[in-house]
Order: sequence, then C-alpha cells, then structure tokens
Amino acid sequence: MSNRGEPVADEPSTEPASMSTGFRRFFLRGLAALLPTIVTIALLVWAFSVVQHVVERPLTQGLVSLLAVRGEEKNFDLVKLQDDLLKYGTPLDEFDPRFGQLTREYKLIADPAVPAKLKRLILWQVVFRKYHLGLVMFAVAIIAVYFLGFFMASFMGRAMLRVLESAIGRVPLVKAIYPHVKQVTDFVLNQRKVSFGGVVAIQYPRKGIWSLGLMTGAGLRSIRDRAGTDVVSIFMPSSPTPVSGYVVMVPAKDVVELAISVDDAFRFIVTGGVVKPPGETLLEQADAGESGEPAGSTPQLPEVTED
Repeated sequence: MSNRGEPVADEPSTEPASMSTGFRRFFLRGLAALLPTIVTIALLVWAFSVVQHVVERPLTQGLVSLLAVRGEEKNFDLVKLQDDLLKYGTPLDEFDPRFGQLTREYKLIADPAVPAKLKRLILWQVVFRKYHLGLVMFAVAIIAVYFLGFFMASFMGRAMLRVLESAIGRVPLVKAIYPHVKQVTDFVLNQRKVSFGGVVAIQYPRKGIWSLGLMTGAGLRSIRDRAGTDVVSIFMPSSPTPVSGYVVMVPAKDVVELAISVDDAFRFIVTGGVVKPPGETLLEQADAGESGEPAGSTPQLPEVTED
C-alpha cells in the first residue's frame, strides 16, 4: 500500500545534462569545420608578413635611399607639394586653420633647417605611398626569393651554402640553434617526398602487441650480418602526432604487409584508431552471418613463427 499523505520524490531531470552534451557536441563540430580554414588563412597571413618585413621592406627602403642620394639639389615648392604631403603623410596631433591636420612629412619639408637629402628621402616615401609602389616591391620580393632558390639549386649556390653553413656552425650560440631550425624548415618546405614501401604490421614493442608502421627500406648491413637474416627498417609513427616516432629494424619474415594506403594509416594513427581504413572495420551482424563468422569477431593477423 502506498501512503497517500507522503510526498512523492521527483525524479532527477536529465534535460540540463542533455542540453550541455548537445551544445558541446555541436560546438566541437563547428570548431572542427572552422579550424582548417582559420589555420590556413593564419599561415598565409604569416607568410605574407614574413616576406613583407624580411624582404620587401628592406628593398623598398634601400631603393628610396638610393633615389634620395642620387637626386638633384633643388628648392622644394611647398605649395605644389602640400596636398600630397598632407594626404599621404603620417598624421600628427597638430592642426592648422588653413590645412587642417598636419603631418610629419609636411612639417619636415617646411622646416628650412632639414637637410635637402632628408627632404628628398621624405618625398620619395610619399611617392611610394601615393602610387602604392609597395605592392610592386612586394612582387619584386617574391621574384627575388624565386631567383635565390634558383641560384641555390645550382652547383655554385650549393657550394656557397655549404661554406655559409660551415661558418655558421663555428659560432658558439648560433650553432646550437641553426641545425634544428634547418631540420624543421627542410622537413616543411622540402619538395622531395619521403617514399614509404607500404604499411606493415609488426609485433612491437613486444610479442603479442601489433603495431602499424611504414616500411622505409632495407636495414643496415651490420645488423643484417649480425642477425644472419634480411632485416628491414620500419618507421613507427606516434599517435596522435605521426611526424614523430621511432625507427626499428626487424627481420623481414616477421613483417606483415597490409593492403592499406599511407594516408589511411595516418588517419588511423592521428585519430587514435577511431577512423579505420576502408574495408578494415568490424563486420556488422548481417555480414558476419553471411560469412559464417560470429558477430563481433576480430580478424586475426598471421602468426609469426620463430625459426
């Protein structure tokens, strides 16, 4: 019997928890959709900024200085120049009743104590801003980087690079930083792709545990002679960052070749095994019944026998 006078306890509501779970799930999905585009744009902006500050700006300043040095001595007509000086100059917190807000360039040109060389330099800077010649210099910077790479690919360029790197390697502080930076830039910017012999499975780090690896080629001759059998070198990528890992050398007979592409193997490793290669997922109940295997059974890799 139930006591009608006693209050009935309310069941705990799961609505707030479900709303929180749904919000987190859709937020992460939206973030996953936006991140690739955001990262790509950020990298392009960073590359543009590096070229602009490291190459384009020094080229522009050098050209402006050269034009200012080679200019002729002449009187500067402030009346003809004041419109460009006030429009394309650097604004100051000073105002004139006739011209409005003054600029740094206008005041320097109007000052009779400023040397003529500096005035020519200022005028050329205003000309570059007026006609957007900085964009032209940016294109020149891109072409200069291209020709630098073209020269470095030649025999003379490679020889000069070796001499330069040898000199840098003798500087106490720089030699501890430069080799590591060069390894990173070579890995990111090198167009030569690493050739893998295929995706394989080996028992690593101990017998009974199967791990995915990428065959990179034959092993070292010293290890082959010591082992008395053919060995192969295999790169064992780490999860979730497959760019790092270990290189192991194992007997060729202990290697199981898999019909998986390198891209699919990387997806499997990056996701921690969540995203499986096509054709490698476990069979569903209906498919398992047709094949005669129990549902949920895991395909077995070949046994490795020891001689």
